[in-house]
Amino acid sequence: GEDQGQNPYTELLVLEAHRDIVRFLVRLDDFRFASAGDDGIIVVWNAQTGEKLLELRGHTQKITAVIAFPPLDSCEASSQLLLTASADRTVGVWDCDTGRQIQRVTCFQSTVKCLTVLQRLDIWLSGGSDLGVWNRKLDLLCKTSHLSDTGISALVEIPGNCVAAAVGRELIIFRLVTPTEELPEWDIIEVKRLLDHQDNILSLANINDTGFVTGSHVGELLIWDALDWTVQACERTF
Repeated sequence: GEDQGQNPYTELLVLEAHRDIVRFLVRLDDFRFASAGDDGIIVVWNAQTGEKLLELRGHTQKITAVIAFPPLDSCEASSQLLLTASADRTVGVWDCDTGRQIQRVTCFQSTVKCLTVLQRLDIWLSGGSDLGVWNRKLDLLCKTSHLSDTGISALVEIPGNCVAAAVGRELIIFRLVTPTEELPEWDIIEVKRLLDHQDNILSLANINDTGFVTGSHVGELLIWDALDWTVQACERTF
């Protein structure tokens, strides 16, 4: 119609494999990416040709989080892994080269809504009604107590062995305690709760080494100092 703005973009390829909404796109390497969404299927694509390489099936409900877990050493011969969380309360670990599900974690009490990898420590974190810390062998190293029925909606790594977690309209800072000779066990400690948002936090992303940004349901954008966790800038559009 006359009121519709002209689309300045023309698609190069239309990639068809999913039967429902696609919510996640994850880069695997220079040549491959993965897509996932509400049909519970993960598809690995050739990023240059658009060819479907693999179709990963194993979840029974929609995908709620996807993240790549590369080898600790880029020269290592081990495969690129893909972690996928689902509303079926499981996390699947997949070999991106073969499409084989290596393992399936089923001990969650609620849906895992977000995943993040701390590659320098070779661990990954799961966020739901609690925060769990896992190693590459899928051993649970430690976890928090139940946080809320809302659960963690987003996670991001920040300096000082810390992570920021969005829980409703709160931003909770956790610090990871790595094993030492005196204390051989992993631990995770809640450091601070920040209540600067007026509505639930929906997005959380790093800007650089010293800052990150949060966005809420009502259109707030807050830019944070990643070292002292203070608000550096605020934009409210409501």
